[in-house]
Amino acid sequence: TAAECRATRDGVALCDQSTMTKFMVEGRDALKVLETISCNRIDVPVGKLVYTQWLNERGGIEADLTVTRTGEEQFMVVSAAATQFRDLTYLRRHATRADHCFVSDQTAGIPMLGLMGPKSRGLLQKAAPHTDFSNEAFPFGSSRIVEIGYAQVRASRITYVGELGWELYIPGEFALHVYERLRDAGAEFSLSLAGMHAMNSCRMEKGYRQWGDDISVEDTNIEAGLGFTVAYDKPFDFIGKEALLRQKAA
Repeated sequence: TAAECRATRDGVALCDQSTMTKFMVEGRDALKVLETISCNRIDVPVGKLVYTQWLNERGGIEADLTVTRTGEEQFMVVSAAATQFRDLTYLRRHATRADHCFVSDQTAGIPMLGLMGPKSRGLLQKAAPHTDFSNEAFPFGSSRIVEIGYAQVRASRITYVGELGWELYIPGEFALHVYERLRDAGAEFSLSLAGMHAMNSCRMEKGYRQWGDDISVEDTNIEAGLGFTVAYDKPFDFIGKEALLRQKAA
């Protein structure tokens, strides 16, 4: 594990994160539903990723996740493996109240590999030469389709370890092919394979929160040091807003 952590900090590591929960939220009312349950602003340009929480009326954190806008009326929600059914229940409860919002659980159908570390950009540039992965062309929080081998892969520039890197969402039938392409390209970068314990160690070093351990329904964003994810001024009254405003004022 120590070697895996060093690779993530100083080189480049590849981690199988396929068990991460993935929901597709679609329809004319998809944005309204997600804006109502998310404390951060979800109405962003297509290809933008947002880190947010879903709150209860007391301001407590019900879920900690990312939302990627993949189309004008389509969004991908990614959360932890352990909270799959909990988050799905919460999301569907609110989606069913809308006239035109549809939720599908794509967790089993979309494998995801995390490519993390200072050398991840060079490796990915070699594996997908038709895309510019520079900071200017592919800034933090961006998500787009790239070509790796024969596969069309969604690459999202974010990691759970706080280092440079991308989450790669791959069509199921191409998962092994993309993995092999990354291993081949990684030979000159001393690519290492990393496990979830190494990822957990690195995210704790960075102070990244984990729902169920560091934060829960009893903690608010203000108490958890996550106030930067709250968009008080967005044109939607999200669940828990009034509770956060009262706590902030106090």
